[in-house]
Amino acid sequence: MKYLFFCSIIIISFFTLESCSDSASTNDSRDVIKPLGTVEDAIPDQYIVQLKNDVVGPPSLLKLDRSKNYSREEKGSLMEKLNKETEVKIKAWLANNGIFEEEVLHIYTAATIGAAVRISSEKFEKLKTNQDIETLSYDRMISIPNYQVESIERSGGLRMQTTPCGITNAGGFANANTSRWAWVVDSGIDLDHPDLNVVTNSLYAKSFVGGNADDCNGHGTHVAGTIAARNNSIGVVGVAAGAPVVPVKVFGCSGGSPSSTIISGINHVATYDSPGDVLNLSLGGAWNAGNCATTCNYFTSVTNIANSGTRVAIASGNNFGNAANVQPACINGTNIFTVTNMRCNGTYYDDINTGGNWGRPPVDFIATGTSVLSTFLNGGYATLTGTSMATPHVAGIMHVRNAAPLTNGTVTFSGVNYPIAVR
Repeated sequence: MKYLFFCSIIIISFFTLESCSDSASTNDSRDVIKPLGTVEDAIPDQYIVQLKNDVVGPPSLLKLDRSKNYSREEKGSLMEKLNKETEVKIKAWLANNGIFEEEVLHIYTAATIGAAVRISSEKFEKLKTNQDIETLSYDRMISIPNYQVESIERSGGLRMQTTPCGITNAGGFANANTSRWAWVVDSGIDLDHPDLNVVTNSLYAKSFVGGNADDCNGHGTHVAGTIAARNNSIGVVGVAAGAPVVPVKVFGCSGGSPSSTIISGINHVATYDSPGDVLNLSLGGAWNAGNCATTCNYFTSVTNIANSGTRVAIASGNNFGNAANVQPACINGTNIFTVTNMRCNGTYYDDINTGGNWGRPPVDFIATGTSVLSTFLNGGYATLTGTSMATPHVAGIMHVRNAAPLTNGTVTFSGVNYPIAVR
């Protein structure tokens, strides 16, 4: 059956992908693609292939009629159809270039066009001369940013509602418009936390690391609470109080995952998001060298989502270095905002080991990320520190405003002024 499947795919490719001939794949006179990343931090034999838009067509997002006001359900249904059509073409291209079903880890159709593959070094060398490819990168293991756990309060330990200092510094909370969603690409969310309005429908709440989208790490639940903890009588309150939070689980309990898996999570958001939604990316950063637009393998997915009307908040990372050298923090663009970390008292968090990455650009705003109290595992609460904790303040602000943040003052660090994000 597998032989017949790929024979049929190759036949399709003959008629639909004239640019994918064997000579185009192996012609040594063509420019050799320089893979993104470094061999030292690569997952052996795993690569991310992004195709040029004219090879099998553009991402599904770019095929939508921007003049139409789709409902979330209408847009999702249309995207699913477009994704399936594009997936067939990508499989044809892969098969025509000698990459078969068992070698394919992920296929990307919604916000970028391509695939993650596990292939031999010989096949990799052939891909490096294939002119259908926009970027070719090593797949790398990404971790949740190093954050500090200062305290954990189990369910029942915190009953009277508290307004954390970060919410106050962001201009206070507001009751959210629940038609707009906050997507949290992270370790999942505690699905039945009493202080969160979690979207649990498995069409939207999805795990890319096995199981369901429930959180077993705590990081994603903490992020979700800062964005949108309910305005009720218990726990804490988020900036956009009660906003629907959607878990897209790309990190397991240990908090590590390949870049290829994270890109799948981001493309999932692109299928089902709606203008006015926000996307929070409190992700650990892989080292980035050179122009972010040409070296960051998240760039196309994130910018296409942002251009479609979903606003994106990205953590600058906790390496106390230049954010321009870290992806995805390095990404700049319309509706994309990179966030670094200040203390509750309005000073830069400049710890030499875990301080927020700096530099304008790409950092756009600063928010409270130090000693942040928010929701945590098993209906509980925790106090954590990191740019991961600063970033959801900005996501919540954008959700409330349905616009970019306002600012109220600045925090100066090393001669650079960082605007404080407020609603």
